[in-house]
Amino acid sequence: MAKSVKKVIASCEEANAKKETFFDKLNHEMHYESNFNGNAMSFEWLDQIEFACPFIDNVVRNAKFSLVKEEMIVKAEKTKRITVESVKNLSRHPDYIEKVDPATDDVTPKKILNVVSEETFNIYENRFLYTLIHDMNRIVYEKEQELKNFQFVEKKFLEYHANTSTDMENVSIQLRVDSESFPSDKLDKKLKEQIKNAKSRIKKIKMYFTSWEHSMMYKELEKNHVTLLKPPIRKTNIILKNPNFQVAMKLFDYLQKLTQNEDSRSNLEKDEDPFLGFIDCSFLTDFCVLDSVSRLKREQKQKMACYAIVLLKEEVRRTLDLLLRAGIEVSDDELLQMLADELKKERSERLVGVEDVKKKFKNAMDEYLERMQDYL
Repeated sequence: MAKSVKKVIASCEEANAKKETFFDKLNHEMHYESNFNGNAMSFEWLDQIEFACPFIDNVVRNAKFSLVKEEMIVKAEKTKRITVESVKNLSRHPDYIEKVDPATDDVTPKKILNVVSEETFNIYENRFLYTLIHDMNRIVYEKEQELKNFQFVEKKFLEYHANTSTDMENVSIQLRVDSESFPSDKLDKKLKEQIKNAKSRIKKIKMYFTSWEHSMMYKELEKNHVTLLKPPIRKTNIILKNPNFQVAMKLFDYLQKLTQNEDSRSNLEKDEDPFLGFIDCSFLTDFCVLDSVSRLKREQKQKMACYAIVLLKEEVRRTLDLLLRAGIEVSDDELLQMLADELKKERSERLVGVEDVKKKFKNAMDEYLERMQDYL
């Protein structure tokens, strides 16, 4: 005679205790990687760079510069120009004077301050542009290599390592799942067209790069080996108010985020991703199967019945958690209806199975009785 679910639940204290200990002492780690060359098929980076190029070109072609005064004490005969600063400096340094004519009071210096004003492009805004162009060059080069080596295949893998313990044993698991998929012929053709178009657009962008690298601003900064700027970028008046610099700043921020997100390999903690909870529950299922194995079939059935109840409750809880995180509300009635539909479906399949067995048994008996008629 079959037991009721209530009786099974009442006898599952040990199974529930093991489940609680299992999760309390669980240490887990999950890695995943999507090595899809089709990541290059997201051309948002190309759209962003392509849009910004004309704005950056405006400021590179009309790059601002500043005047820098270089002061140096030189021999009097080598100076080309006597300025007010030179005279003031000489008055403060009488040791620079060689002689003074007593009749005319003319001063003959032996050394004098030489002031030379030079134009330089080495200002903060131009160093920002230089850094941005450098980043753009790097990103475009990397993406161009991806397109050259593109294969229409997506490879993914997931690795899961965990260990835990119960009162009597240590339990561990190592899991790896690999996946490889290929596009359809129709998608294959579409991707090829997209790659061809992307390469054409990249070629036009690289023409901008070549032009900028030949500009006076870029050449001077490169010659001086200026240091590339690191975020955060200082918001000067020019960067904040100039429309061209506003677009350049937006692109800089985008490329920084793109670089940070390039590595798709990730470690997921339990509280950060609900899918890790499903893997944990799968580990619990494996443990339950292992713990139920017994030479005594009756004992094995009893353990599996208890663990089935434990796992059902755990799966319902995790499923609801996932739905709620996704912003999907599930009422009690809806949940009960889903469970009722599945129960009805399972019972229907079981009844069909029983009827099939009865029918086959009846046919076999009819054939047996028919053959026996010859002997009666």
